Amino acid sequence: MSGLQRFVPNERELLSGVFYRIGYWISHVDDTDEGDESEKIEHDHLIRTLTKISNSPKAGALVVEMAQESLRQEQSWLRWESANDDILKDVSACAGLIKGQGTPEEYKIFSKACMMIATAVAHAFREEPDNMPEAEGYFAWLTEKANTLVLSLTDKEGLKDLSISPEEDNALHELWDVLKS
Repeated sequence: MSGLQRFVPNERELLSGVFYRIGYWISHVDDTDEGDESEKIEHDHLIRTLTKISNSPKAGALVVEMAQESLRQEQSWLRWESANDDILKDVSACAGLIKGQGTPEEYKIFSKACMMIATAVAHAFREEPDNMPEAEGYFAWLTEKANTLVLSLTDKEGLKDLSISPEEDNALHELWDVLKS
């Protein structure tokens, strides 16, 4: 049995929403926003990243299905957003489920997907005085490559080059700490 079917319904619900919830959490972790522009840009990056993961043959059946369910269950987004106070605890619970019922490779891909989503959302909107959204085209491609590099970072100084706010930086490291423990 592959994908989410190996889990009981309440575990499937948790696993189905965790990727979306991570993106939403990172988007709302700082209070430097001026209006709704940054949330819209960050949400668009979240959806694009989930779409990429859901179509990636390298992501494996479980992670692909988790991303697909996050996208498919749009009617659950508001509920997931309102239940996001315990996101790190829920990420830890998901990690335990995957470690217990999955393979080490599935856990590795799950961890990378979590960090990829969080980093993409954090980097989507520069919380600087200019508040300029990221460029499309070549620079968007370059940003995507930088995001994959971040997956292997453990040094706090590394995130400063990506124009990530201090609150987002702290949240990314909290997430990383949960995933590596």
